[in-house]
Amino acid sequence: MVAALEEAERFLAPALNRSTADKAIQGKSIIDVLSDRHRVETQASDDEQDAQRRRDVISKALSNIRDLHALCGDSSHGVAQQEAVANQRSQKIIHALLDITVLEGIYPSLSSGVGVPVERRLKSALKGFTTRSLSAASGGKPGDRQLLTDIVECLSPISFSRIGLSMSVQDRTSVDLLAATGELAFSPAFNLPTRQHFASTFKGLIDSKSALDLFPQLTSLLHPSCPEWFRSAVSSYLSVLPLRPDGVRQTINFIAGSSSVEQSLPDGQSDKPAGPNVSLEALARTSKLLTSVPSTMNPDQWASALAPQLLDLLDDPSTDNRRIASYIIGTGFLSKRRLGSPGTVGWRLFAEPIITSLNPPSERCPVSDGDLKLAFDRLSVLVHFHSNPGLTKRLVSPLLLPLWGLLCYALENRRSTRVDQVHQILGTYMKISATDSQLLLLSDNVLWDGSKSWTFMPGASGGIEIRLRDDEGSNSFDMVKMLDSIDNRVGQYLTLLRAAVATDDQLGKIFTHVSRCWLLGHRTSGYERLGDDVRSPVESLVYAKITQKLLEEYKDKVASSFEGMLQLVDPILSAFVAASQRTIKRRDKNLQPSLDTLSDIVHGVGEAEDDGQDAEATASTALGLLSTVLASSDESLGNIETGVLDRVQDSLRYVAQAAGQENSLNMTASNVLMLLQLHRDTPGALGTEKNTANVDILADDRNHHRKALRFVGDELAPVRAQGLSILTSLASKASPILDVPSTVILLISLLQDEDEYIYLSAIKTLGLLASNHPKTVVKALIEKYADPYEESSLDVRMRVGEALNKTVEHLRELLVEDTARTIGESMVAVASRRGERPKTLQKKERAKRKAEKTRKEAEDAWDGDIPGEGEELDDDDNEGKMNAHIAKVVEGWADTGREEDVRLRASALSILGTAIETNIAGVGASITSTAVDCVLAILKLERSVERAILRRAAVMVIMSVVRAIDAAEEGGQQLGFGFAGENLVEVVTVLRYVEVTDGDEVVVGHVRAVIESLEAWRQKALLGSGRRMREGEKMGISLDGLLGEGTEGRGRIEELE
Repeated sequence: MVAALEEAERFLAPALNRSTADKAIQGKSIIDVLSDRHRVETQASDDEQDAQRRRDVISKALSNIRDLHALCGDSSHGVAQQEAVANQRSQKIIHALLDITVLEGIYPSLSSGVGVPVERRLKSALKGFTTRSLSAASGGKPGDRQLLTDIVECLSPISFSRIGLSMSVQDRTSVDLLAATGELAFSPAFNLPTRQHFASTFKGLIDSKSALDLFPQLTSLLHPSCPEWFRSAVSSYLSVLPLRPDGVRQTINFIAGSSSVEQSLPDGQSDKPAGPNVSLEALARTSKLLTSVPSTMNPDQWASALAPQLLDLLDDPSTDNRRIASYIIGTGFLSKRRLGSPGTVGWRLFAEPIITSLNPPSERCPVSDGDLKLAFDRLSVLVHFHSNPGLTKRLVSPLLLPLWGLLCYALENRRSTRVDQVHQILGTYMKISATDSQLLLLSDNVLWDGSKSWTFMPGASGGIEIRLRDDEGSNSFDMVKMLDSIDNRVGQYLTLLRAAVATDDQLGKIFTHVSRCWLLGHRTSGYERLGDDVRSPVESLVYAKITQKLLEEYKDKVASSFEGMLQLVDPILSAFVAASQRTIKRRDKNLQPSLDTLSDIVHGVGEAEDDGQDAEATASTALGLLSTVLASSDESLGNIETGVLDRVQDSLRYVAQAAGQENSLNMTASNVLMLLQLHRDTPGALGTEKNTANVDILADDRNHHRKALRFVGDELAPVRAQGLSILTSLASKASPILDVPSTVILLISLLQDEDEYIYLSAIKTLGLLASNHPKTVVKALIEKYADPYEESSLDVRMRVGEALNKTVEHLRELLVEDTARTIGESMVAVASRRGERPKTLQKKERAKRKAEKTRKEAEDAWDGDIPGEGEELDDDDNEGKMNAHIAKVVEGWADTGREEDVRLRASALSILGTAIETNIAGVGASITSTAVDCVLAILKLERSVERAILRRAAVMVIMSVVRAIDAAEEGGQQLGFGFAGENLVEVVTVLRYVEVTDGDEVVVGHVRAVIESLEAWRQKALLGSGRRMREGEKMGISLDGLLGEGTEGRGRIEELE
């Protein structure tokens, strides 16, 4: 083992033992350096000699790798020799051998576009040397192909072996080996036997890695310049990674990690959550990826393969995992028509099992308590963890009665936990979608305890399960138990009514309906209840209880149901009048004895008296209800159908004037008649049908607004989402019921909501409000964004900035005058160095002093340096160096002294660019010129690594100006200002300087794109019509600036008269 290491070290000595002062090897190729000692002059051409030297060096490196792997994997050499490979010196040798093999062997032999960009690859062992892969690719020569084959044949068995140098090969060359094997397996330049052989090797490399490792490796191989044959092959393997065991979880972790914004944790915070902390953007990307069906599979196969993993996540105790699964299932599958509508694969896999477990057909019974609990828990997660009101309606609507029965059974059997859970689902559903038919359905089924074939029973494990009913007792009642439960069930029904925030109209309809069912003995909703089809005393008692509770709690609101109550009372009074007239007729007839009257006495008098008593009792109750309704309201009866009102008044007059009444019915009728006349004579507040319609619309908006305000304060995210949805609908139709200033304040407060769906919806609603009330909305947002009193956190201000950006996009042509000036000046003030934060600086200094004090106390406790601190990172500890670099950059964003946070300044520049691009004419020359001055100063002066995001945003402001000017010219709009002369020259000069000197790749990329846009705009201007040129000359516009000529000068936007 030692001999093999020494041999490898002698081979690499010129590369490993060089010093910084060794001028002889600086800038030379590693191949030249390693082959100088063994060079033999031949008659071959220079290219042939270079190729041969490369093959010799790579062959020697591969030989050393094989020897080290064989010796390291041989257990007979003992532990001491195997540990020799693990020390720092040995690892440096192994890494150097692998780097040489990859950079001088693999990449020069690959087709153009295959592999990762070489400049991004780690190459610590070759620092200071030039490499062929960085200078020019060979284009796939035959000699290179053979070398590539030799490399893959050497490294792939080592990678598979799991011993020896396997870990080093996988850590150092994993992506490179995939690229090399993919070249041999899929390139059309190789023959079919070669491709088939290496396709098997490529599949083996894929199968040997976890999905979490493969996601970054395969995605790094897919870039715009890779050839189509390579892209399709890699994409096919990448697309099926979620189907691996635990592949969905690893997919989520990868996307969460790749899309998360680096944030610094507070001091001492090291605990990790049970599940990944995934942003809404990452969730959306994950959902889109997992619902994109590969071309090799159909949707049924794909969804069926993913469903078990998604359901496992849905059942996971981790709150984060359940939230992620509910979003993917709800948004990715159940909310899409092709995957989630009834009958499709998504509905069959995720919704039907829940529905059939909670409302099973008879052939699926029994449902054990475990299965019932699992289905209910999944329903609860989908409803509460996913802010989608539409999905909640679709899932709960077919389960309304089963959930009601489960709630009542759990309540009667003291299952308090289940009571709270079911009540929460039903309450959420009622708040989101409480329709008249659903509320009436529950009122008709208060005693519902299961279907005709099954009912709820105690479970074997102490829970609740569903079992078939006994044939003998399926239609029988335990009357004593039922009477005891009626009060509780009616109370629960009223609780759901309160949760539903039922409108006055809904309450009136419910009151009329239950009163009709109580007094007339029939239901109008069309649903059958448990038990006999005919009305029973128990049913009457239930309806009477509901009527009583409604009068006690909603007396003023049910008073609005005049017409319904009159339609209810009309047939009751008519029946009573008819019965009374028959009684009087019979009594008069009995005064004249005859054989007919004797027959009536024998056969029908008793029944007639019973009917008359029932009619009288019903009429007395109906008049009592009508009297209560009339006495509780001061509204007019002018809009009620006169025919119904006349018939009721005629009946009341008859009852009030009927002789021989020995009870209070005639007195009650007289009082009701008087109240009716009073309400009928009251002048109507509304004179026309048009006014009535307008008031009805405002009344609906008022009810919706009241409901929205109540919903947005709810603790459940789906309910808050529904409240925001109602506010959005009111804002979209510019309802006058909205108080804009208070609504804006409410929406800004919702920007701080933990649920990203909520605050993103609030941003949307703010944009809609701004379309009709730009000054009010913009002023409130800018005041919160600028935060002059330093009251808001950075996160809140960034969210307000996002809302402000969306608002600017909605304004369009409304972005003019004061609104445009306010936005422009405020954004320039925040983006420049004018914004000072003295209070924030004081907080930072206090935190710094506290940290220093804590550190000093720790050093005193350790009597010296704290263990683990101050240790330098190894040369190969690139991950640690990268983390340290990121932490330094993030710290630099906030550590700006008295100035604004760099992230907020970048945000302000983005908003400024959006405003200019949205309506540059409205923003005007002054603000645009100031914006250009500001960004040029940033590009010239703020050059540190921490300010890279600021420079990126600054460059994009110039791009926005170019786009806006170009769009205005294309649309024939005369701005009166634009880039010209010295102004254009200075902008181009600064951009060229940044392109050459800036160390941030993104900044450089943005700069090149802006320069190309400027060039295109300049050419368009130069090649424009003669009319445009002549008009420009008349206005004093010189094209010299467009040609890049001019003297030095201050950057400005030139205004033309």
